[in-house]
Amino acid sequence: MASKPSGILVHFMPTLSRVAISSILCMSLGAQTFDLDKSSPATLGNAMQLSVRNAPASALMLWMPSFSAGPTPIALLDPTDPRELNIGLDLSGVWSSTITSPTGTAATSLALPLDPSYSGLLLHWQCMTIPGATAFVGAISNDVLTITGMPTTSQLLPASLAEARGMPALAAMPQTDFNSVLVTGGGGGSLTGSAGLATTEVYDTLRLAVRPGPNMTTGRVLHLAVLLNDGRTLLIGGADALGAVTASCEIYNPGTNTFTATGNLLTGRVLHAAARLPDGRVMTAGGTSTVADTTTAISNTLNSVEIYNPATGTWSSGPAIGGRRLAPALTLLSTGRVMVSGGIDVGLFFGIPISAVSTSAVQLYNPATNAWSAGAAMPGGRAGHQYNQVTLADNRVLMTGGINLTSLLNAATAGATNSASIYNPSTNTWLATTMAQPRFVHTATRLSNGSIAVCGGSQGTLTTPTAIADAELFNPVTNTWSSLPPLQSARTSHVAKLQPDGLLVLIGGTDGIVTLTNIASLHF
Repeated sequence: MASKPSGILVHFMPTLSRVAISSILCMSLGAQTFDLDKSSPATLGNAMQLSVRNAPASALMLWMPSFSAGPTPIALLDPTDPRELNIGLDLSGVWSSTITSPTGTAATSLALPLDPSYSGLLLHWQCMTIPGATAFVGAISNDVLTITGMPTTSQLLPASLAEARGMPALAAMPQTDFNSVLVTGGGGGSLTGSAGLATTEVYDTLRLAVRPGPNMTTGRVLHLAVLLNDGRTLLIGGADALGAVTASCEIYNPGTNTFTATGNLLTGRVLHAAARLPDGRVMTAGGTSTVADTTTAISNTLNSVEIYNPATGTWSSGPAIGGRRLAPALTLLSTGRVMVSGGIDVGLFFGIPISAVSTSAVQLYNPATNAWSAGAAMPGGRAGHQYNQVTLADNRVLMTGGINLTSLLNAATAGATNSASIYNPSTNTWLATTMAQPRFVHTATRLSNGSIAVCGGSQGTLTTPTAIADAELFNPVTNTWSSLPPLQSARTSHVAKLQPDGLLVLIGGTDGIVTLTNIASLHF
């Protein structure tokens, strides 16, 4: 296998010199570390790009690819140096060199052929400067792992989660961790019967790897995560380790890599909505206080609103939304207002549900007046779209799919919709579009070019969902949809993250039979 991939590297990017192992032996080096990062997703037919920062200024530096993660003792070159390289020596013949800039930066590019036989090629990378001040090897970068892939095509990554996680939530890691993400909670079960995990795992974007994260204060699934202005992440409600709806909330602090309990909700809720307000406070609305089954979830649907103050760590009541809403969405708009849209609108008579329908109703919250006003209704009703709404580059908001419940009598057979609606906050108007496939609990992710990748999800009914592998791409310039190759397998109730290098990853979820530990990637 190595011969053909090695051919890619024979003409490895423009360099000032080609350095062999024998020439390294007469160099010397020190102990400083610097940062190596991926600047592109290694899509076949395009250029794979890597960049370096914080390296020694104006230094001779080696780009070192390998099919192996090593380790390779530097003692092979200098018996007095105890350090190791996290690469092997199998491709040392195509290592290349460059001179770092006066500010300690460097970049390189490798043209990749549009050849599916190269798909899934894993290359480990590391850089080092030579000579050092007192030793053969000077500064050494972190290591990275790249994976090649065909455009718009999914494949599994080499690492998996330690625990199967459906409906987890993502929290932001420190920027010093190269934009890795923390996968919090999740678990097995369904939308109306899940037991949450208290564990978390870190998805390492540089190394395409997974490692344990800190435990949360309580197990939770179907919770919501909202990034605060100071970089911390607030986790709100959900279902706990026993599947009971919880009022507990907690904060992840990336500076200390710890979770700390914060003020409880006034009412426990799940299948709720949440959004950060312009002033940094957080609003949550709707949902249900009980989720044992569909009937009790509908019977205990909420119209209440609560607002969290990060300065005090407490929740207070806000103005109620116009109706009891199960699984609505809250969206912070470019106008500074917050939109509540859709959800299953439930009518009660002495506590007994007499109606339930996926509503198209929209309201707008004005933080200055602490009041709601009517907004333009969506073209069609939907619920469950909190998890996959996307704000486009032009500040419009795209809502895709969701649950379409036509009446209370049809609650058990409520299914997915293929409608997709675009809201323009400047004109308070909606534009209706249609996806090729109906879906709910899918992901929708804005790519670096502004397009939206919609992946997986469920069809069937709310009580008997069927996971799908279908994927589609929305073009916001033309407001049109196009089909993507199907995912490598069906996936729903997962989370998605666009890596800084442009690789899209799909984490966890379920294939409709088992809850997943695997992680898939898509190259664009």
